[in-house]
Amino acid sequence: LCGAGAGFSTIFTGSGATAGLNRLVHLLGAGDAGAAPLVFIGPYEHHSNILPWRESGAEIVEIAEDAHGGPDLAQLRAALRAADPHRLKIGAFSAASNVTGIVTDIDAVSALLKAHGARVVWDYAGGGPYLPIDMRAGTPFEKDAVVLSPHKFIGGPGASGVMIVRDAAVSRRTPTFSGGGTVRFVSPWGHDYAEGLATREEAGTPNVIGDIRAALAFLVKEAIGQARMDARHAELYRRARQVWDRNPNLAILGNPRAESRLPIFSFQVRDPRHGGLIHQQLFTRMLSDCHGIQARGGCACAGPYAHRLLGIGQTESHALRDAILRGEELRKPGWTRLNFSVLMTDEKADRIIAAVDDLARAPYPTADAYQADPATARFRAAEIPAA
Repeated sequence: LCGAGAGFSTIFTGSGATAGLNRLVHLLGAGDAGAAPLVFIGPYEHHSNILPWRESGAEIVEIAEDAHGGPDLAQLRAALRAADPHRLKIGAFSAASNVTGIVTDIDAVSALLKAHGARVVWDYAGGGPYLPIDMRAGTPFEKDAVVLSPHKFIGGPGASGVMIVRDAAVSRRTPTFSGGGTVRFVSPWGHDYAEGLATREEAGTPNVIGDIRAALAFLVKEAIGQARMDARHAELYRRARQVWDRNPNLAILGNPRAESRLPIFSFQVRDPRHGGLIHQQLFTRMLSDCHGIQARGGCACAGPYAHRLLGIGQTESHALRDAILRGEELRKPGWTRLNFSVLMTDEKADRIIAAVDDLARAPYPTADAYQADPATARFRAAEIPAA
């Protein structure tokens, strides 16, 4: 289903794409390369594709966003040309933003990295449920590794994380986590690890149910079909934007000139009574209490991208950090995020769109019923307001 035949290993990793990325740091030799490796990341990475590379001691080069969305290929090309040709280079990019749904030109980035001798890593945590996943083996666009989170797929909750890796790209010959099932022989005097990468990397008792669920989620996606998904996602995106773009209180985040976007929306709501913004956690809670719509408030584990989207400079960032470390969780910036599924009917999609639109236009008096806990940024109403 992902074009991973001979020469590739498919590994169940545990906690989504996060577990796979933490393993890749070691499998690709980023933590023990002698000189610090050079890791190129995209403009809208989430924490799981930033922090493991930072902790490895690598030098991180963040590629800015192109005027039309995705990484700036000219900047990436210049950075690759300027790099020491003998230094380990890794490109780790998100296939799509988990915040704004902006899609990366995967083949173009892969080809550029390959042409300059860099390892090619793709994070499909946000894009996996929507986009085709193909290792493109034997082509100039070949990927060295893909990590993804099948628990985000249709039918996927509870599924194990998955990593697909090209065997020849792996420099490590011992497991990242040792344990039962990774060895061929153990004696009082030594041990021998298994030769197969997938065997070495799946230590201990497998999460059999989670592994099976991951496989079934892929089969569901395959049964729906990519063409049907693409058409429906485009329609759902258009359907939401044609309503929300007319709402003066809704600010949809992300590059407005991006050429390819998924129906993943992050937005802020202007406060028509006091000015400023309705707190994202309050709006998210009101959507749930009044309309039964489950969204997420916060920064979607994408802090650096949040700084750019919200125009937060270094001075303001330091002030926010100090406040948050003092326990002032209400100061944490963010937005409300929700997404649309290919299986949503027009009726259900329109109900969600209308609920967001109506609540953003008139957040009061509903918002008056809520009180916030400053230490947790949780909003509660003594009595749930009527929708």
